[in-house]
Amino acid sequence: MKVRPFGVEKVTSMRNLNPEDIDQLITVSGMVIRTSGIIPEMREAFFQCHVCKNTRAVEIERGRIAEPTLCTHCSTNHSFHLVHNRSQFTDKQMVKVQESPG
Repeated sequence: MKVRPFGVEKVTSMRNLNPEDIDQLITVSGMVIRTSGIIPEMREAFFQCHVCKNTRAVEIERGRIAEPTLCTHCSTNHSFHLVHNRSQFTDKQMVKVQESPG
């Protein structure tokens, strides 16, 4: 998937960033000082019940996994374990930016 943003002519200073800018696409001017390698980030967790082997997929919301507590198939509490190789991941990269000098 490729994204082509438009209407990003308005540049915001990093000093003027506010909490309402979270989850918004904004343009800042700065200098990249560090980048990480590609990091896998879980976007869907796959769980399996220890008792009956029932499975359940859970989407990740804001980096939090809502681990299922009750198995709807066998009614056992806290019986799920995470199955990493059946979970879905996406690529992520961290970029550290600082204000441009001057």
